[in-house]
Amino acid sequence: MTSPKDEIVFQIGNLIGQAANASVEHWDYAGFMFDTASKGGSSYLYTDGIRGSLETGNIRRELRQSFLRLRDLTQIAGDDPWIRCLAMIRFEDRALRMLFEFDDKSRWEIGPTNARDAYRIIVGDAFPEDFQ
Repeated sequence: MTSPKDEIVFQIGNLIGQAANASVEHWDYAGFMFDTASKGGSSYLYTDGIRGSLETGNIRRELRQSFLRLRDLTQIAGDDPWIRCLAMIRFEDRALRMLFEFDDKSRWEIGPTNARDAYRIIVGDAFPEDFQ
């Protein structure tokens, strides 16, 4: 029997995986970084280390609701809730990793100054063993 938290995690993974499969024929990593301040986030899709476009427009609302529900379910009384969550899937073995940030509002933020390192920042944080 799965817990409500597990069901939400599976749902988030399924949404990201379906979006990746609908976006391109082959991909290596796909993910979404949810930011609670904006109640939105950034999508990621990589093939051979090159960033592609993960089409999440038709699932954004469901994805947002799922992340907010996960935040509620993972909240520990007396502790601060997480402010960002990075969910990444590796195509090779369909592994799903979810990382949570509680303090640094800029974690996993990609901009002009670090765009060259986006692959290492995003995928490397979720799957560090793939960079050794």
